[in-house]
Amino acid sequence: MTTQDKAVVRAVIERFIDSWNRHDMRTLAALFTQDADFVDVFGNWFKDRMAIEKALAQRHATVFRNSRFTEKDVAVRFHKPDLAIVHAVIELSGAVDRQGQQLPPGLGVITSVIEKASGSWRIIALQNTAVTAQPDT
Repeated sequence: MTTQDKAVVRAVIERFIDSWNRHDMRTLAALFTQDADFVDVFGNWFKDRMAIEKALAQRHATVFRNSRFTEKDVAVRFHKPDLAIVHAVIELSGAVDRQGQQLPPGLGVITSVIEKASGSWRIIALQNTAVTAQPDT
């Protein structure tokens, strides 16, 4: 795929991060297909755009109300001309726990499957995984 193709797909993730940082869950949810899957950092699985928007709006009214994503790294890999896998390393800051106490910034990896259909690139599946302490090996 061309550099331009990668840039267009990467822009979907950039819009995801921008929507998150503006706490605009309607715009964020519009990046997903109608029947998209979303697994959040807590392991909850939301199975369509409406459920994704509702869940994220609830979280952004509470624990993520002042949160920000900062992009650290992004990799785009095409599996077909109209299908890409994207891994984005992000730092989450500004989150609070259920008692309202500030949480320290943390790293995460957003893994998404982005598909081009009818001339538009949309997220068909996304999982947000927290980077945690590694076990001793």
